[in-house]
Amino acid sequence: MDTALMEQQTEILIGEPQTVEELCKQIEQRRLLAKSKDLGPWPKSNPTASDISECTREMVLGILHWQERGSFTPEVRARLDRGTKIEDLVIQELRDLGYAVRQDRLPFEIKDKKGRVICRGKVDGFIQIGRKEHPFEVKSLMPAIYARINTEEDFDRYHFFKKYPKQLRTYLYANNIEDGFFILDDCLGHQKLIPVKLDYEKMEKILQQLEQAVEAIDRIRTGTPEDEALPDFHKDPQVCIKCHFFKRVCMPPFSSGEGMQVLDDHELGAKLARLKELEDAHHEFERYDREVKTFLKAAMHDKQTFIIGDFMVSADEKTRKMKAQAAKDAHEQKYLAFEIERLPY
Repeated sequence: MDTALMEQQTEILIGEPQTVEELCKQIEQRRLLAKSKDLGPWPKSNPTASDISECTREMVLGILHWQERGSFTPEVRARLDRGTKIEDLVIQELRDLGYAVRQDRLPFEIKDKKGRVICRGKVDGFIQIGRKEHPFEVKSLMPAIYARINTEEDFDRYHFFKKYPKQLRTYLYANNIEDGFFILDDCLGHQKLIPVKLDYEKMEKILQQLEQAVEAIDRIRTGTPEDEALPDFHKDPQVCIKCHFFKRVCMPPFSSGEGMQVLDDHELGAKLARLKELEDAHHEFERYDREVKTFLKAAMHDKQTFIIGDFMVSADEKTRKMKAQAAKDAHEQKYLAFEIERLPY
């Protein structure tokens, strides 16, 4: 780096700001520097409960080729740090509500029949009710994703979040506990609690996958060539292209040639990006629309008008004609419709 530039950056970081603009710039630079530390990647010797992938091959590569996983960006580091702060806040809130929370976060191990450690992990905490303990995991999610997850099955909508139920179920199995729950936070102060049962059929599949991963790792470490010992490629290309090792140390058959093509179309790429933004905004709209109308239906009646902040809300009772069905006669249904207008001032 140029010496003059280094001196300028040092002055920004440690000098005394003379204006508010300089102060803002200094805060930004100091924060960027702080978040640029401890970005990984880090080695691990066994599969971990928080990283049970859909692809067993990925789990093996994550241990044998951990250096290829890549580092976090400062932005991701900041997001992880914020998640930890939210986790601590949620646990303190539980205590403030009168619950006994055990938060030792001691690691657990699961071993196979050969005595090999096939999984390690930690749980965020346990709530003690009488003689029973219920483990829980705190997960902070972006608001648009938070709005779409209301059941355990909803995690399957997202490649990354599919890991979460596996993680908690592994904790349940390791601690011989029948049920636990997630505490979801949208980073805006809202929470959802989602129970999870110890499903033995699903857990058996997790254990089989962990054993397959450890078996492959052992074979490779004792001299078997990787191309012979690695588990098969995942059959879904959508899983592969989101993998840390895709086209680094893992080249599935579809990654070149007829199976996949790269289109150099910036306009189409921009449209796809906007389409994804609108999809997320749509789900957020549905959540707020549902919450607002639920409140208004309970609070208002026909021909009533409310002033709420910068908006005027008017209620009007209407009638919907319902056609006859096999088990129902034709009938009319009354409902409240709302007109929402922004006030002119």
